[in-house]
Amino acid sequence: MVVNEITMAVVKNAKDGESIRSLAHRIGFAYSAVYKWVLELEKYEVVSLIKKGNKNKIKINKNSIYNKFLELDNVIGVVRKDRVFWELIKNAKLNLKARFVKGSAATIWTKGSFVTGDFYERIYFLEVNKKYVFSLKRVFDDNGISYTEKEVLKERPLIVIIPRKNFKIEKKDGLPVMPLNELVEWCKKLQLENILEHLDLMYGLKLNAKYAEVRTNYK
Repeated sequence: MVVNEITMAVVKNAKDGESIRSLAHRIGFAYSAVYKWVLELEKYEVVSLIKKGNKNKIKINKNSIYNKFLELDNVIGVVRKDRVFWELIKNAKLNLKARFVKGSAATIWTKGSFVTGDFYERIYFLEVNKKYVFSLKRVFDDNGISYTEKEVLKERPLIVIIPRKNFKIEKKDGLPVMPLNELVEWCKKLQLENILEHLDLMYGLKLNAKYAEVRTNYK
């Protein structure tokens, strides 16, 4: 199979005119292994080898397969960073003083039975104690995780940091989240009836007759 750790590294890091030996040194694989897989990539016209003296120089052909390699690398990177983010959140030793709010909290409280669009796009809303914002950003920087306090960026996952002085934190399935009653009030304020229906069904909140009917018809 042409897609593997070495070919991904070659496609991602190779420079036009670079020798295979130079590339192998930069990406940390043995010359023989890199040479083998560069030849394989040449069969798919991802790269070409040009003989210059006693060296083989790499020429990058940015064809459709090359672009697919880069797309795959980006997807893998997003999944990897997303996994790291959730591991950090669950690490009690970091003492992050943060909690999930808004749609992120709704997804957690409904145990994924209702997933907001933002959550699906790996955009997470995190309320953070003002005193700990800087230290949290440093943790994210060290792990290559993107964050913002204002505009939405294209990077994923993206953590929207909301600084706040004081707030309560509850744990739901090991995750720090806003209390259920606060989430309900937030949903009522924005008239998010679909989320309220799920919460009422799961926790018996007795919000009103409409939601009671939903519970009755639920199978």
